[in-house]
Amino acid sequence: MKPKKRTVLYDFLIKLVSLTKGMVFHSIEENFSDTNEHLETPYPSAILCNHVSEADIVSLSLVYPRLKPKIKMIIPAREDILKPAFLQKEFRAKGIIKWIFQFIDATKIIPFLLRYIGAVPIKRPFRDNARELIKKGELREKVDSEWTELVANIKRGRNLFMFPEGTYNHDGFLNQIKRGAFYIKSKINSLHFNSFTLTYDHLSYQKTKLYIKYGKPFQFDSDLTADQVVRLVGEKLGKNYTVTLGNLTSFLLLKFGKETKIKKHQLVELVLKFKKQIELTFPDITIASELRKENFHPQLESIFLKLKQFKLIDWEDQTIHTKELLYHIPKSLHNLKKSNIVLYHRNQLTAHLNHLEDIWNSQFSNPGVTNETT
Repeated sequence: MKPKKRTVLYDFLIKLVSLTKGMVFHSIEENFSDTNEHLETPYPSAILCNHVSEADIVSLSLVYPRLKPKIKMIIPAREDILKPAFLQKEFRAKGIIKWIFQFIDATKIIPFLLRYIGAVPIKRPFRDNARELIKKGELREKVDSEWTELVANIKRGRNLFMFPEGTYNHDGFLNQIKRGAFYIKSKINSLHFNSFTLTYDHLSYQKTKLYIKYGKPFQFDSDLTADQVVRLVGEKLGKNYTVTLGNLTSFLLLKFGKETKIKKHQLVELVLKFKKQIELTFPDITIASELRKENFHPQLESIFLKLKQFKLIDWEDQTIHTKELLYHIPKSLHNLKKSNIVLYHRNQLTAHLNHLEDIWNSQFSNPGVTNETT
């Protein structure tokens, strides 16, 4: 097996995708697991990442320059993204944007570029006409052939990039990890693994800020079961979520009771003290730069304003008043970012929750707030 080295054209096309970052993100922050600012990906490697939204494609283009060595990739992609009229069907835009999307779809440039970069269509359960294949008894055969094609591409010299969750996580949680990593490892014994985790803060700025935490190389023992591999993949991705101002503030707000009042300066002090306890007690947890610099007041005001617009909090003078809706868990978590954006951000910290609860219980169980109902 000889790796396919990237070409000037290959790098240029990925660079084109990365140039859209200003349209998608306020800014990008990268954090590394050691002093080497790259992601080790010796051939053959599988690179794993959590799956948040369509913006992950842009995120991947930003990670690509950090790969060492950089070789061509094979990327499992949802089947419909490689079909005609994808932009119109996916976003259902109106006005001038609709006409722009129609023009782009008509050129068929997106399927062409994605296939050149290395995207291959993969069927998703209960999507992409999979129901019809189930009725015909052909889904298992189709899925097997798709994974066989991925293995063949790796053996032809490409590194694999994959989202082990398979689908977007619409509620902030890391979705259930599928068995893809186990399957690929069972077919290629020499396969190396590495990962990175994306954390999106939708609260602290007008546009989303992206945090990328790069992992370290790892291997799976040959005697591990599929369930054990699934669990280890989840741990690798989950522990590298970044603690941001958005998700830490969300965690703290949800620790208060309903109808709580707290002074703004008290909440600022609480966030700052809590952050310092994380650094002191659990130094392996990645902290966002805003929190490390302790200069986050403008971003905290942005959070307060957005939460007021969502009717999750209110304030009078310098006092924040948490509202009952803040603690409401919707029946459906499918689009939690819209129905309860605080809970969405708190869920990003699931892998850290035991540590955060320990800090809360030992240091902050009585932060000096007033509950109107008592």
